[in-house]
Amino acid sequence: MGNYDLPYFLIKIMTSPTLPTTASRRIEIVDVLRGFALLTVLLTHFITAFSGYPSFMTDSQIAALPFPELDQIIFKVNLLLFKLKSRVLFSFLFGLGFYFQIRKAERLGISFHSTFIKRLLVMLTIGLIHAYLIQWGDILRWYFVAGLFLMVLYRLNNTIIFVLAVTLAFVVPASESILEMTIPHESPSGISIQRIQQAFLSGSYWETVKMNTLIENQHYVDPWYFVGYVSNILGFFFLGLWAGKVDLFNRTEEYLPYIRRAFIISIPVFLFGSFIFVHPIFSHEESPVAYQILHSFGYRMNTIGLFAFYLGGFILLFRYSRVRLYLEALVPVGKMTLTNYIMQSIVAVLLFNGLGLGLLGRVGPSQTLPIIILFFAFQMIFSAIWLRFFQTGPLEWVWRIAVSGKWQPLLKKDHVTH
Repeated sequence: MGNYDLPYFLIKIMTSPTLPTTASRRIEIVDVLRGFALLTVLLTHFITAFSGYPSFMTDSQIAALPFPELDQIIFKVNLLLFKLKSRVLFSFLFGLGFYFQIRKAERLGISFHSTFIKRLLVMLTIGLIHAYLIQWGDILRWYFVAGLFLMVLYRLNNTIIFVLAVTLAFVVPASESILEMTIPHESPSGISIQRIQQAFLSGSYWETVKMNTLIENQHYVDPWYFVGYVSNILGFFFLGLWAGKVDLFNRTEEYLPYIRRAFIISIPVFLFGSFIFVHPIFSHEESPVAYQILHSFGYRMNTIGLFAFYLGGFILLFRYSRVRLYLEALVPVGKMTLTNYIMQSIVAVLLFNGLGLGLLGRVGPSQTLPIIILFFAFQMIFSAIWLRFFQTGPLEWVWRIAVSGKWQPLLKKDHVTH
């Protein structure tokens, strides 16, 4: 096998289980977006939160890293391109999936509400187990909260849903961050770096669970964080619901001029917002309120610009068969979103905590990035091979059983032994 045959062989493995058909085109591009969102989760968590850089590292530890300048560059690129972008992408896709479930339930003539409540409760359970017993930073619990709102309000007309989406995703979080600077309040006391490192590097599972709990509970006692965070998630839920109701992914050709226009506009919006976010006119010392307004405004522009860029870019690129071959390599990993999401956290524990290699506080982004690339490549190949033999991912299978209350077949019919 020559040098040029190997990449093509791997791509063929990853795309062959889900070869495109006209009927499944919508699902494929959604799974591509899910796969890309998983990559942004991996980048964000491994480069910063789970590796400890820089929030859970001392100044001396940061200075002792072998490539501090390169670490800063990678950190800033991640901040502008990926950090928290996974949250808005996943929230959008969850709202879209919510609409698909409604349509499916209506076609089958079954009760949607009871099924969706079960799905939300299972999601909440998985989220709580993940956050406290595996790795802090879970988002599934907030999907449960936001999902309850969707279930009540999804019948509103498209215009109201879109207005709600914009208000909750951008106006409320921006206003919250500004009001936080102007209204006197007591912030929750932080946890010292030494205490965090001591717990996670202790090699004790019980100490890890206790620290996961402390970090998670810090967010609950801060209403400013809670309101802005959940509002942002709910806003993108509604945006995904709106995209489903206007049939965006089934009527792509009809909406193509608008998609192209949004994609083009997203570039200057992203660039201008990023500039204000990184280089505000006022410093925090000169005028804290003015700084916070510009900082928040820039961040929101960065987020909406990049979201439109990613969404429009993937839709436009997916129309070209040669490019689609490579994008479809993300389909299997996107079909196993839950399994791969939890797998990332388990591997993070084994890499960064004392239960494993104990790399917390010892590696910077430049050392973590090669690990991320290799690990995500493994997830893509693993997902493709798994779906050759099984109908769904292992955790997705458990989820189906928990929601339906019935045993579900896992093996594909072609591989069932008689």
